[in-house]
Amino acid sequence: MFLKNSWYAAGWAQDFPADGVKAMTIIGENLVFHRGLDGRLLCKADLCPHRLAPLSRGRVEGDHLRCMYHGLRFGPDGRCVEIPGQKLIPASVCVRVYPVIERYGVVWVWMGDPARADEGFIPDFHGLDHPDWAYRPGRMEYDANYILINDNLLDLSHIAYVHAASFGGGEQQASEEWADAPVSMTPLDRGVRVSRWVVNTAGAPFTRDITGPLTDQYVTYDFIVPGIFLLHQLTFKVGAAAASGMGPPDPSLEPAARQFTCQAVTPFTERSSCYIFAFGPEKKFAEHEPVFWQIGNMAFNEDKVMIEAQQRMIDANPAVKMKPLSMDSATNHFRAMMNRLMREEGTLAVPKTVDA
Repeated sequence: MFLKNSWYAAGWAQDFPADGVKAMTIIGENLVFHRGLDGRLLCKADLCPHRLAPLSRGRVEGDHLRCMYHGLRFGPDGRCVEIPGQKLIPASVCVRVYPVIERYGVVWVWMGDPARADEGFIPDFHGLDHPDWAYRPGRMEYDANYILINDNLLDLSHIAYVHAASFGGGEQQASEEWADAPVSMTPLDRGVRVSRWVVNTAGAPFTRDITGPLTDQYVTYDFIVPGIFLLHQLTFKVGAAAASGMGPPDPSLEPAARQFTCQAVTPFTERSSCYIFAFGPEKKFAEHEPVFWQIGNMAFNEDKVMIEAQQRMIDANPAVKMKPLSMDSATNHFRAMMNRLMREEGTLAVPKTVDA
């Protein structure tokens, strides 16, 4: 089910305490996080090799973590450095260590072979301190398989229906304009790029005091392995789409406004997942950030309700298969990419397409 050789977003860095421990399960593996003397975050398997007690019930001692069952103490590299009442420490008494990076305000953990941990695989998430954007962090937990959340982000045609009351503001015309806009899909090395122009549109009601009543909107997002979503929305005067040949915006055109959202999906187990996100306007429109947060949070909860309901239907009807439609092209491409990557590393693959 899970790709191992990849960086997973464990959460926002601000949620990991300066002292103490934080336990978490990612792709079915139990982890424990703690900080060293220099504040650097460390991650180990949450399992003492002695009697298999959870190290998350242990105690941080400088750079070390002590199991509070029989007192074994483990260093930053996972090696045991102390066994109370025993001088000889077998080399086999050790704990697995996972590479961790804090970047863009996010804690990223590499779940596969440490020798293959490539920092270049972490895309430009922008992060909470980026000078161009005004947004705040969010986090949700789903009772659903992560693939369903990935699918939802890969095909945004659902916005017209799932988010008619939030992003659509209850206006049917704005929702239908989004749903009817043609979409282009471009494969990337470790993901897919999906773009669309919505032409001569009123757009979302909550942005009209920024953008004006009618605009051309260019929306493009990258979806990167294993589940990282980066969306830019640029709003122009009417005519920009035609001037750009319905392709990427002409560089000479200056947008009236921009929006950005960074999101990441992390599987806990086969039936539980974590979703972190930030969404907001340009810094120069920072006074509108509370409205963006309210609408975005409402929309992401709408997704959660629908996807958890979808998971319940799948569990209740395991013999029934999804039927593919043209809107599934990005979804199928990304699933096939994950399938290939997992075959290469020998892990169980996800379905190649949404059909039987």
